Amino acid sequence: MKTVYGEMCISDCAVRKWVRIFKGEDPREAILHDQKCSGRSLTRLINCMIRANRRVKQKEIVDEVGILKERGHHIVTTVLGYRKVSACWVPRQLPVEMKTQRNDMCTQLLERYKTEREAFLQRILTGNKSWVHLYDPECKAQLMEYRHKTSPSPRKFKVVASERKVFFTVFWDMEGVVHIEFLEEGQIVNSERYILTLRALKLTQMCST
Repeated sequence: MKTVYGEMCISDCAVRKWVRIFKGEDPREAILHDQKCSGRSLTRLINCMIRANRRVKQKEIVDEVGILKERGHHIVTTVLGYRKVSACWVPRQLPVEMKTQRNDMCTQLLERYKTEREAFLQRILTGNKSWVHLYDPECKAQLMEYRHKTSPSPRKFKVVASERKVFFTVFWDMEGVVHIEFLEEGQIVNSERYILTLRALKLTQMCST
């Protein structure tokens, strides 16, 4: 049956279950159609289970409801339209006060842009800092190449990032990078260092204008 009907064929588990049902009673009296349920429908029951626990497994659903795995999968994915997705990683979970503050700030920025347009964007300067390796190898996705099916796969020696790292600070505006600064070996990041960085940034802006 699998060879003829493919994936549309009933599962081996369902066939064995029907055999047990027919062997346990008179085949002429066996019920071949779904009986009308007295309680809530399976669809509503499964929907309530998912809403109560978004991480519930399909095996737990079919075991609780008492239906076949294939039917449970059909109800969850096709009838109810659910699909399991991975959670999106975020830097941190902000409290309500900080969320409200950031929302208000973004709203003010949007209002300023509506009024000032491009002049507002030209005044925005963003900065960030990070550690970088002196040698950082390419990732596997960067090494991918287009090849024909008959062509041999490219080979690459496995390399690791260097142990030595440097601390760098970068500033950019709407047109691109404005200022880059690397922290010299032996120095620390403190208020005095930030003052020197901001002075260098201001000097860079003055020279560019």
